[in-house]
Amino acid sequence: MRTYDKAFFDRGIERRGTACEKWDGIARRVGSDVLPMWVADMDIPCPDEVMEAIRKRAEHPVFGYTDYEQQCADALLGFLARRHGLVLKAEDHAMLPCVITGLKTAVRTLTQPCDGVIVQPPVYGPFYSSVRDNDRRLMECPLQRDARGRYTMDLAAVEQALKNGAKLMLLCNPHNPVGRVWSREELEALWQLLSRYGCALVSDEIHMDFALGEIPFTSILSVAAGENDRVAALTSGSKTFNLAGLQQAALLCRNPELLAAMKKQLSAAGVTQGNVFAMVASEAAHRYGDRWLDGLLAYLREAFALLKSELAERLPEAVLTPLEATYLAWIDLRAYGFTPEELVKRTNEHGVFFTEGTFFGQETGAGFLRINLACPHSQTLEAVKRLEAAIKA
Repeated sequence: MRTYDKAFFDRGIERRGTACEKWDGIARRVGSDVLPMWVADMDIPCPDEVMEAIRKRAEHPVFGYTDYEQQCADALLGFLARRHGLVLKAEDHAMLPCVITGLKTAVRTLTQPCDGVIVQPPVYGPFYSSVRDNDRRLMECPLQRDARGRYTMDLAAVEQALKNGAKLMLLCNPHNPVGRVWSREELEALWQLLSRYGCALVSDEIHMDFALGEIPFTSILSVAAGENDRVAALTSGSKTFNLAGLQQAALLCRNPELLAAMKKQLSAAGVTQGNVFAMVASEAAHRYGDRWLDGLLAYLREAFALLKSELAERLPEAVLTPLEATYLAWIDLRAYGFTPEELVKRTNEHGVFFTEGTFFGQETGAGFLRINLACPHSQTLEAVKRLEAAIKA
């Protein structure tokens, strides 16, 4: 049995030449000598148990229509109960190709054109497009940021949006890119406020398995647990186990009327089930991936400590947001005085590519970079060296 220790994760894996967006896509856009530290997947092999499950299924030479959804759902629900204490029934689950599909489906199901939808910048770019692409009204309630770079919710701004007619809120928990795990107390205060105004809530919980600090992950479904609550959560093993290319996610909802409406919307768009390899891989990951995940979490804690130490020495004016969850660090470089365009130009010229902050918000992300730490520590160290050279050039 393989040991998922530091030596395993230090080895990494060669991904060039595999039609990999992170490496091959950037090589085409920027150059093959650029170190990619951007899109949120890992330069780490997925668990052996997942590979074995895929190989075993591939040995059967027919890949026709499949009736596998229940086994995949059972594995996920067992994983949620085991690792997060979240107990759901099979009928609380629906399959999705990805969490973004879930966000857009929620917007189309729970709102009408021109209705207001709340988001909390800086936040993952598809939150904005899920609203705008469906002709809804974007209502931004920016997070508040303290001197250490830690973010909190602005509930006064949320309430003002509710007074102005917001019908739905899209929550990111844990939050991408600011790395917050919203505490149970914060979630309870938020849900109490939304309930008072009759506003629905959909929570993107794709990073739920990456709580790295003292605050445990709490699903919104552990806070709003009633069958009549207009609440849904979205999650996937794609981030946790590095399976994004397989396209498998889940919609979780205890409200049977709301779940039926969202499933109807999915069916109308032709979204019915995942492919057999996605379901086999997800089942194996959720049944057998705990040892791999525990090793990864320890490795990510070390990665963030390394980044923090190196930035303090090399770029002392940078402000690194505390990382409570995810494997995505958020760095404030505004003290160095560069525009977002200059930051991108300088980093690319010095052979490193990050996700530029304005992807998460034109105002709230300007002057920031997001760095992906799910890679060998040597890669993180090299990225910081190149960032230092870019800033000081």
